[in-house]
Amino acid sequence: MSLLIYSLSLCIILLLGLVLLAPIDVVFNVRADLNGVHSRAYVKWTILSTHFSKKNTLEKEPDNKEKPSGKADEGGTLEWIKRKVEGKGENDLEEGSGMRESFDDYYTQGRMVYGIRDPVFSLLKGILSAIHIRELSCDLDYGLPDPADTGMLCGYLHTLASVVHSGCRKFHYSVDPLFAEEGLDVNMSGDIRFRIGSFIPPLLRFMFSRKVLGVGWWFVKNKRSSRSGVSV
Repeated sequence: MSLLIYSLSLCIILLLGLVLLAPIDVVFNVRADLNGVHSRAYVKWTILSTHFSKKNTLEKEPDNKEKPSGKADEGGTLEWIKRKVEGKGENDLEEGSGMRESFDDYYTQGRMVYGIRDPVFSLLKGILSAIHIRELSCDLDYGLPDPADTGMLCGYLHTLASVVHSGCRKFHYSVDPLFAEEGLDVNMSGDIRFRIGSFIPPLLRFMFSRKVLGVGWWFVKNKRSSRSGVSV
């Protein structure tokens, strides 16, 4: 019996080590334009492999919807305004106080989340360092409604490309801003490798950070207090 338990424990440890330490290779290709996104990916893990392919098309809503007549719309609108004006004096104070409480609640939550910005940045840095980019290629043609925004985004993209290039073996990119028209044409392909076990240390450091634990406890306590208030 003890030999069986020992064998099962050894098999579980070996399988767990294989899952955590075996490299996972992902080869992907993404093509996007104003009509939609078409993506393909090939994933290989030890002797297992699989393919993924997805195409999302942006469908425009038909313009032949029936519109109500102007007379009926005018009457309904006037009736709605009349009801709102009549009930304004009764519910004005209550709605104002509720909006203020909601604003204060969201503001407090935003401050709490902003307080853990350093652990979040450390988590992202650890995750990105665990991903080995062996090859990456990106060709981008784009145009925004405002030419000034197009130029600003071009500068940001070149800065991002320089950061990615420092941690990539083979990297090719081209950015062509369109100042005279709106448009989008993206063609991205790459080959990355990562291990699941490499994500565990940064995740543990993030989860057991004092700031993150404090914010998590604050949200749990706030949620309990709100539930008790509703139940009463």
